[in-house]
Amino acid sequence: MTAATTTRLKDVPGAGNIDPTTGRTRSGGEYYFSRDGGAAAPQVELTTEAPSLTSLISSRKDALEHASFVTAQSTAAAGKQGDANREDWWRRSFGNAEWRDGVAHPKMPDDFTPSKTSGTSLTGSRRTSRRWYKGQDIAVRMPSVSAIKRYSASIDGATFDVPVQVANAAGDDGIQGWVRVTQHGEQWSVNGLGMNAKDSAGMSEAVRALLESRTPTVALSTVENLRDQYRARVRAEGTQLETVASSGFIDGVAFDAKAETLTLSMNGRHYAYPATEETYQALKNSRSPGKVFNTLIKGKPAARRLAGCDSCGRIYAPRVQHRCPARHNAPKEQAGMWDRLARRGAWVRDGRPRK
Repeated sequence: MTAATTTRLKDVPGAGNIDPTTGRTRSGGEYYFSRDGGAAAPQVELTTEAPSLTSLISSRKDALEHASFVTAQSTAAAGKQGDANREDWWRRSFGNAEWRDGVAHPKMPDDFTPSKTSGTSLTGSRRTSRRWYKGQDIAVRMPSVSAIKRYSASIDGATFDVPVQVANAAGDDGIQGWVRVTQHGEQWSVNGLGMNAKDSAGMSEAVRALLESRTPTVALSTVENLRDQYRARVRAEGTQLETVASSGFIDGVAFDAKAETLTLSMNGRHYAYPATEETYQALKNSRSPGKVFNTLIKGKPAARRLAGCDSCGRIYAPRVQHRCPARHNAPKEQAGMWDRLARRGAWVRDGRPRK
């Protein structure tokens, strides 16, 4: 197979989508190329059957060894205790991480300690301090909040990735993965990497609560319901508008199916109208959205005036204390020696990647 031929590996977790001619990455994990630009694995025959755990582990190992871009994933967490747990936990984290040749977001290293005394990290120094932060319904293990904040300061507030384990109140080992974080003063942008929306929401909300709390050791115990907190934050972030066909006065539109609410931006002002999905689709897909508005919406009662954010462009209710959604900075630094050591030392153990 020549370097110009793409190899489809849609069922291979961790395979990036790299254009060998431009080096650019496309989302979706559809193509998998080695560092020299050629296909890094033979053609895979796609079937409707789920791949076996053995196949998934083998594919992940192959991607870590050969691919120029490996997507993050989340798996079952390490269950051992003591020194064995520390080694297993960090190396499983390396196996779950996103890896990219060249410029990449830095990762919280396993040797970030003030004293740099000898220890068992990849570089032979003492390992980064980890802590359990526990609440009524959730427990989070990750590098300590103080270590994360010191690391953020050491890289001048750049966006970076942090390994995290989340367990539930039942005491199981939970899941292990990575979150991407960026500090904005006292606030933090946090989102999960390579995990489903539910896992990402739970993990990122817990980590955000810890990083933004002045007393992180009790932060999770003082939060009654992270799910409610997540929903409140989503409301505070507001609604992202979609553009419509050229119109003399309609700038954007959005629809909340659960609330059956249509949000419109018109001549710099923003409104919410009770509406159906059919009305929204008619407005969005029409070549003359202004005519649809005049026919189906104009004059309807219960229109509410909304506010808009000049920074992120989102629309929100005036009574809500708006907060711009998570935003991260583009990576600027080349992957260094620690990244190469961590990728080489990654463990891919039993545990099917979560979808």
